[in-house]
Amino acid sequence: MEKSLTKEIDFLTAKSILNKELSIFKTVTSGISKLPEMTYEKNESRIKFNAKTLNKNTILDCFEVVKNHIENIKLHTLSNGYYCLQALHSNLYDTKSILDNAKFRFSILKNIPEIEITKRGSFVEAELLTAIELFRLTNEVSNSQQIIDPREILKNIGIEVYDPHIEKTKGNFIGFDQIFGYDKVKQEIYESLILPLKNPDAFLNISNLTRKFPTSNRPRAVLFEGEPGVGKTTMAKAVACALGIPLINVPIELIMSKYFGESAQNLALVFDAAKAMDNVLVFLDEIDSLAGKREDGLFEATKTMLSVLLRKLDGFEGKPNSITMGATNRKVDLDSALVSRFDKSIYFPLPNTNERAAILSGYAMHLDDGLRRNIAEKLEGYSGRKLKDFCDTVERRHVTMLIEKNLPISAPSAEEYLKIIEEIK
Repeated sequence: MEKSLTKEIDFLTAKSILNKELSIFKTVTSGISKLPEMTYEKNESRIKFNAKTLNKNTILDCFEVVKNHIENIKLHTLSNGYYCLQALHSNLYDTKSILDNAKFRFSILKNIPEIEITKRGSFVEAELLTAIELFRLTNEVSNSQQIIDPREILKNIGIEVYDPHIEKTKGNFIGFDQIFGYDKVKQEIYESLILPLKNPDAFLNISNLTRKFPTSNRPRAVLFEGEPGVGKTTMAKAVACALGIPLINVPIELIMSKYFGESAQNLALVFDAAKAMDNVLVFLDEIDSLAGKREDGLFEATKTMLSVLLRKLDGFEGKPNSITMGATNRKVDLDSALVSRFDKSIYFPLPNTNERAAILSGYAMHLDDGLRRNIAEKLEGYSGRKLKDFCDTVERRHVTMLIEKNLPISAPSAEEYLKIIEEIK
């Protein structure tokens, strides 16, 4: 969990945090504006920076960023080209020394738009995080800019890029024929992901024939939901292999961080890097861990993560030949605004008896169909992962026995599988 966002920070520490949090962003883009200037004079803290993108539309996005971090806020000044937000006290009826609170000024009157944040005394962490997000938002990578080696950026934060062309040479290529069972799920994925990305013109032409105002009819983002171990991550890699498109695999534990602002920064970097790649799939695994319901009383840091995720999903939506996939064990726990971004949801059920028998054919091919079905019937409620773990256990037990008795290598018998089932039941 990130530490409290309401604690005041001394000037030198605040300046160090600001520079550290934005130093990675500086390496990502070319021709970036200089980093924010932070000063402390006459008991007033000030952060000031230029903005590459600041107009009436992005001003509203900036207001949303401020509102996501500052509990109470009001519009202080609204004039042509100049806008100012004033932070209020936690008690809205307390107006004493209100002008000492943080002010967020946005000016588009000059040739180079400018953002300035001032406050009497020291900034608190929430205000610093707001400044960082505003800088990132208004100096974000555009189509005309280049991200320097996006895969290296992702590698630096521990994110894997699964490239089918590279994995094929390593023997790690995952075809749909290697995923046993789940025929209905495969059909849904084929129709909603693979066909639209392989044949974008056909889908657009249908839209031209049916819609008064033609728009894209392919999913903006697809959510995989189901119990742990049902193959959501493996299926995402199979989609990448079927399309020949790299997959940015984002395990949630690699995004979350205990350090100030780092979780939101890491998440933003993932999408910044993805936008710089020609064609790419982004897979957010266990998305419920970072994006629960806001009404459930989220920590400020989690609210920030959710805000960044929603904004980045919207920005990634229009990228051709690319799509976001999410995976969750608990869709009911997701924030409604996030669920609305996924306009297609594919449910991965626990495998039935026939599907369990099909999965076992991949891990116990030496047994005949009848024996595999018998074992499958006894393992009701097992996911694909648990079935593999079960077969691993049988094989380890069998190999241990062969070694201890100095016997030649052979496959486990059906009785050995059934014996272990009795032990675990």
